[in-house]
Parts: sequence; structure tokens; C-alpha cells
Amino acid sequence: MKLGLNNLSVWFGIIMILMVVSGALAVSFTDFMSDRLFGTKRIFFVVLLLAYAIYRGFRLYAFFKDNTDEIEK
Repeated sequence: MKLGLNNLSVWFGIIMILMVVSGALAVSFTDFMSDRLFGTKRIFFVVLLLAYAIYRGFRLYAFFKDNTDEIEK
């Protein structure tokens, strides 16, 4: 059961990274939510989304690194 749960967690992490990066690009390069987010708040929101994507990517990398270390032992 643990293998299935880890597999689901990996796919959820990959999909979340893709969604967050695409959301940051949509807010950055289109007029999406321009009526509510403008100026500094818009820039901060984009930076926050990208920071979250980097955080999730690091967690995914650490997960894969830990799993390859366990397989090699």
C-alpha cells in the first residue's frame, strides 16, 4: 500500500508544480485577474507562486534522491 501512496504523491507533486508554474505564467503575461491584482501585489503573487513551485520541486527531488539511496543499499 505504501508504494501506491508514494506513487500518488509523486504524481500529485508533478501536477501541482505544472499548475502553479502555468498559473504564474498566466498572471505574468496575460491580463488574467488584472482587475484584482495590479502593481506590487501582482508581482508578489507571481513570486509567491514561483517560490511554491521551487519548494515543491525540491521536495520531489529529495523524495527521488531518498528512494534511489534506499534502492542502492
